[in-house]
Amino acid sequence: MANELVSGLSKAIIRGSQLAVSLAKTCITTPVLINTDIKQGAQYAIPLYVETNQKSAAAEVSESLIISTDSKKNITDNVAPGSKSWHLTGYIKGDISGILEPTNYFQPITQFYADTLWEWFGHAAVLMFKDGNAQVYDRVVIKDLQTGMQKDSQSAIPFSMTLKEINVMTTSPLNLPADTTNSAEAAAKSAPDAGSAGGNTLSMGATSSQS
Repeated sequence: MANELVSGLSKAIIRGSQLAVSLAKTCITTPVLINTDIKQGAQYAIPLYVETNQKSAAAEVSESLIISTDSKKNITDNVAPGSKSWHLTGYIKGDISGILEPTNYFQPITQFYADTLWEWFGHAAVLMFKDGNAQVYDRVVIKDLQTGMQKDSQSAIPFSMTLKEINVMTTSPLNLPADTTNSAEAAAKSAPDAGSAGGNTLSMGATSSQS
């Protein structure tokens, strides 16, 4: 189905369709939030008309104080980069590929977009985020959200939003045979998968215990 859509869009661009060209441009240059899981709310891609976009991240840096007979030194012994955040401000518009909604007095698409963002926020939905440089981030959540109305912009809804990139831990199924309940092999089967947040933590020397 996705291949058919891409093929159809490509053919329309070749034929010179302004709608297709506008849609392709929007897909590339406009930040978009995407939900692909119906259990998290409406499956949709919402374009965000962004005025300011601040990307940030912070690292946890730990240091140890080394004292010798003649000096004291702080030695950095670990740097743990944090996940990325984006603070976005701008407008939600009922603008589909350059075609505005017909009137400023009734904006069903614009309101649907705003309501859907609030639905995703309420479900703590794990979303995809494509920024204005066509970089795609697979796992982000809406950390905070504000929407409102403005007298000088009746055809759009102003918004302020912070997105936070998250790490998702995956685990192997817990299968404990009766004769190996306390074995190391059984415990290994219940450990986080390699590459997950928990798996990386355990590989760096953290210990776990069972009661």
